[in-house]
Amino acid sequence: MDLLFESNHKLLVSTYVDAEFKAKLEQKWPAKAATVYTLYQTLPFVFCESSTKQEGKMRDKKDIPILSNAIFHNAGIILSGDNDFLEADLAKPLVFSPSMMYDYLS
Repeated sequence: MDLLFESNHKLLVSTYVDAEFKAKLEQKWPAKAATVYTLYQTLPFVFCESSTKQEGKMRDKKDIPILSNAIFHNAGIILSGDNDFLEADLAKPLVFSPSMMYDYLS
C-alpha cells in the first residue's frame, strides 16, 4: 500500500466503486462498516463521478460500469483481483492484480 500511495499515480475511485465498497462493508461487517469507511475516505484517492456511458465488454455485466469509468477517466491501469478483469485481455487500460502492481512499482 505504501508503494502505491507514494507513487506518482492518481488513484481513482468512481462513485460506482465507492458505493459498491460501502455496501459490501455494511453487508459483511455492519458493526465496523462506518469506521472502516471513514478511514478509507481519508486515503489519498481521487474520488470521481461515474460515467453514464457504458463502454467495453465484460463477462460479468456488473463489471461494465467499472471498465466504463476507467475508459471515461482515461485510466492507465485497473487494479483488481477479479479474474474477469484479469482474463479480459484489455489493451487499455491495463489490468494488474495487486501482486502485479507491486512488481510494477518495485
